[in-house]
Amino acid sequence: MLVQFQDYLGLDPLEAVISPIFWYSLLLVIIFCLIWWIIKKAKSELVSVFKDDEGAVQITPQALRELVRKSCASIPGVHSPSTQIFKNAKEVRLLVKLHVEPDCKVKEIRSQLRKKLEHVMVENLNFNNFSGVDVTIKGFQDSSQ
Repeated sequence: MLVQFQDYLGLDPLEAVISPIFWYSLLLVIIFCLIWWIIKKAKSELVSVFKDDEGAVQITPQALRELVRKSCASIPGVHSPSTQIFKNAKEVRLLVKLHVEPDCKVKEIRSQLRKKLEHVMVENLNFNNFSGVDVTIKGFQDSSQ
């Protein structure tokens, strides 16, 4: 087997690319990368809310996304929110991507969303590491849809 590998290394680049072992190896690397990405994506890390003498309180990313979705549902002109959670130096920052109606005032929507999320996260859930909300408009949607 070692001799075959050494023979493969002795091929010129064109012959090496044509060789089936090259394609099998490339396919194997792609499969490993895909498996690694799926495992990393499926891994659900808990988000720390606060910690005191009695213990720690954490929230799942899915629950945090649901909280953002429900907060967006009460704001007129906002549709299809999706949330990304960024943890940086023990701080939690949210990126909310949403569709808005063409005639809405984006500045007011951002302000309303920020106020609602800060109220729920800081005052109700006692998040001591919440650093804010970023809003990205990913499209426009008519109010009839």
